Amino acid sequence: EPDHTSALTGEAWVIELLLGHPERIRCELGVHPHVFANLMTELRELGHGNSEFVSLEEQLAIFLY
Repeated sequence: EPDHTSALTGEAWVIELLLGHPERIRCELGVHPHVFANLMTELRELGHGNSEFVSLEEQLAIFLY
């Protein structure tokens, strides 16, 4: 049986992870929600942001996945 069953892709999938059960993001990305949020804050403070087509949240999720 498949592990990844979400019909969502891209940013919608990341939002689903962020708003869903805390263990789901840990299982999928290997970090707890507060760690993801802290990484986002640090990246933004360092001057990173959204690209033309990909949000910073999605970029971080791709990196962690």
